[in-house]
Amino acid sequence: MKLAVISFTRTGESICEKLSKALSAAGADCPGYSGRKTGNAGSMLQPVSGTLSEWTGQQFAACDGLIFIGAAGIAVRLIAPYLKDKLTDPAVIVVDEAGQFAISLLSGHVGGANRLTEWIAEILDAVPVVTTASDVQGRTAIDVWAVDHGLVLTDRKLAKEIAAALLDGETVGYFSDYPISQPEGTGYEADVVHRLNVWVTCRRQEAPGMYDLLKEQTVAHQQPTSELPCQKAEFLRLVPKNLVLGIGCRRGTPGDVIETAVRETLEEHHLDICGVSGAASIDLKKDEAGLLETAAGLGIPFSTYSSEELAAVQGDFSESGFVRQVTGVGNVCERSALCCAGTGGRLIVKKQVHNGVTVAVAEKTGGE
Repeated sequence: MKLAVISFTRTGESICEKLSKALSAAGADCPGYSGRKTGNAGSMLQPVSGTLSEWTGQQFAACDGLIFIGAAGIAVRLIAPYLKDKLTDPAVIVVDEAGQFAISLLSGHVGGANRLTEWIAEILDAVPVVTTASDVQGRTAIDVWAVDHGLVLTDRKLAKEIAAALLDGETVGYFSDYPISQPEGTGYEADVVHRLNVWVTCRRQEAPGMYDLLKEQTVAHQQPTSELPCQKAEFLRLVPKNLVLGIGCRRGTPGDVIETAVRETLEEHHLDICGVSGAASIDLKKDEAGLLETAAGLGIPFSTYSSEELAAVQGDFSESGFVRQVTGVGNVCERSALCCAGTGGRLIVKKQVHNGVTVAVAEKTGGE
């Protein structure tokens, strides 16, 4: 975690130094800075080069969190020009010069400011001040919960609607294709359809097994299916990054052809590309420009394995004599996908061929 802490007066410098030392000792990269024009001799704090606004802009872009020692108004004015998005803005915390209060000012949920505030308050023996409504009411914010579980939000507008509904006392349905328990606290009901619902899945469809859910709800509510409110239900999909691509191609295949093959394979099998965490192939392809370009474009790592490693993978594969003659193993895409998925991984899409590109998809199960 990259942090930066800054003070503006001699009084605040001791707190600034204390936080810098404590947070750094705990594993964070947390240099301390002084915003004073005349530094304090013997201080470990770094002087700010340029204006305070320039310093703030640089740190805002580079850090996971900024800590201001001083008045909240100073922090607000300094960060205002750089605010962009609640999902990408860093955490901002303000600590008063007396070290009595630590205030979560910005990005309390996704940015982690609320938790960082608690940490800082513990270091200083200060009072943590958290004002986000879900925390005040003791309800779990779905965006924070998603981040904690490595899940991708697919619809920010619906996430906001769910957050508002929870704060209004409405119950939200919870469904998961994986052994992930519902968020702690009140407000969520597992496996029961409500007006608004959360669904943990890598599938691209509107609802989880809606036909079966409708039948279950008909029994539960003792009313005709045509009158069920769940027919108008909305599902916020939270996607785990647990899919791995295995890819094979001819030498010189362009990156756009490979990426198209990947996207078509995922679409045909109703899998969300947000859930892809990596791509793999045989080590003969470690320098294949098209594969490297595709992985970079999708923002995922690219791994390769030797023919011996691939041959050692157990399973029922779509073997090719020609591929075996060229690579030393009868199937590249399925075996490499499973290799990359690790212990317990399972093949969920067998070899698909698009324009000479072979694609398979494996799912990590957390067995490593």
